[in-house]
Amino acid sequence: MYMSGFNVNDEVIHCREGLATIIGSKEMNGKSYFLVHANRASGETCYVPVDSANSIIREIMDEKEADKLLRFIKTIDKDFNTNTKQRRDAYKKRLSSGDVKDIAYLYRQLYFYHSIGGENNDEIKLGPVDLDMLNYASNMLLDELTISYKQPREKIAHFVEQRIEQL
Repeated sequence: MYMSGFNVNDEVIHCREGLATIIGSKEMNGKSYFLVHANRASGETCYVPVDSANSIIREIMDEKEADKLLRFIKTIDKDFNTNTKQRRDAYKKRLSSGDVKDIAYLYRQLYFYHSIGGENNDEIKLGPVDLDMLNYASNMLLDELTISYKQPREKIAHFVEQRIEQL
């Protein structure tokens, strides 16, 4: 156990990479690092300083925390800025914050986008960059909720939408 509270083999959420596993530790230049491997297909291994680990990685939500987040998601309104640059900057800022509520906000905007017909609607036009960011955030959140709710990955999106309606 390290001072940060994380251990080798812990599954964690990395603020930029999403679902990850601590695969080891290393000393370099008198400093301790966790080796954190992102679980996505082309995931890379990141060096996370042990002394600042709590600002870069976090524990995966338990079911109670996940339910609290889903209640928050239920309160998020549709919010599509028609100014492409402002919208993209706002999406980038939320995505890079690592804050689960910011990720949840982006997840919900993707839900709204699809609920109004996606690319076949006249209400809002999102470009490939916007959709990439929204999809990245959505996958990041759903990967975590798969573990929180102990659900198969292929069923988690449907499970989450049903759960939001129930809460």
